[in-house]
Amino acid sequence: MALKLVRTTGAAVLVLALILFVVMPKAPVTTNVPGFRGAVVGFELASEPDHVFGILGDPHDPRRPASVRAMDLTNRLDFLFMLAYPAFFFALACLLVARGSAPSLLAPIVAALAVTMSVTDALENRQLLALSQMTDPVQMSEPLRLLRQFTVAKWGAIFIASGLLAVFVWRERSPWRWSAPVFGVATLLAASALTAPSWLEPAANVLAVAWLMSWVQALRFRSRA
Repeated sequence: MALKLVRTTGAAVLVLALILFVVMPKAPVTTNVPGFRGAVVGFELASEPDHVFGILGDPHDPRRPASVRAMDLTNRLDFLFMLAYPAFFFALACLLVARGSAPSLLAPIVAALAVTMSVTDALENRQLLALSQMTDPVQMSEPLRLLRQFTVAKWGAIFIASGLLAVFVWRERSPWRWSAPVFGVATLLAASALTAPSWLEPAANVLAVAWLMSWVQALRFRSRA
């Protein structure tokens, strides 16, 4: 059951990630949040109106409407992704328990973190969808404040879960164990983001590699877990 759940949720994460990559704006209209390359991650870490205008375009920029449409579509589709990737985390924890590589307590702990990821991601998206419609910097103050809180909570839950997986995947006797250092590196990079937020972007990219390695390995396991 756990193996089937990993395969199913992992496939959903992969498909939705590819769709999001196709539709998302690839670069800011003018400037990004310092240290970031991707427009989407930069928008999540926006902390002042100039960041929002730099990413989406100022109210008089003719490129703004297309940028806002692409960003809003990405954030609406993200409501599906925010169900898939927390479920994948939970599925991986269940698989580790089923294979005897982790104590049974891991599953409820990761389940709680997965719920936190999903809820805070949804709340984060609400702020992003609101900010994309605003052109008055004064109006942006409260959404930006809430955005930072929800974004920090979401990424915190993601990388706490990643760190836990790193520990127990390393106990695997299968080739899956070699994804443990990748989960670990992603977690360490995310920890660096506490002082230098730009580390969050490479941390997310490394985590995606760990997810892919885990899903591919799940496809190779015999259906017994």
